[in-house]
Amino acid sequence: MPLVPCRACGQQVDTSAEACPGCGATNPGHKMSRQQRDLIVTVVQVVVATIILFVAGNMAWNAVGPVVKQQMNKPAP
Repeated sequence: MPLVPCRACGQQVDTSAEACPGCGATNPGHKMSRQQRDLIVTVVQVVVATIILFVAGNMAWNAVGPVVKQQMNKPAP
């Protein structure tokens, strides 16, 4: 197995190591920790969900908005 420097301390570790023997960092052979990767995934999911909600709300308003405006401008009987 190839050796790579630990992302935290720089000590040479195996790419399949679960933790660095020098500093204890998890997944030392990876450039990003699992927590950083999970945070990036979560941020991307929140951004995509926000965009979807905005587009869906905009489409709903464009479909229902004119009817609401027409009902509001209608004279009372």
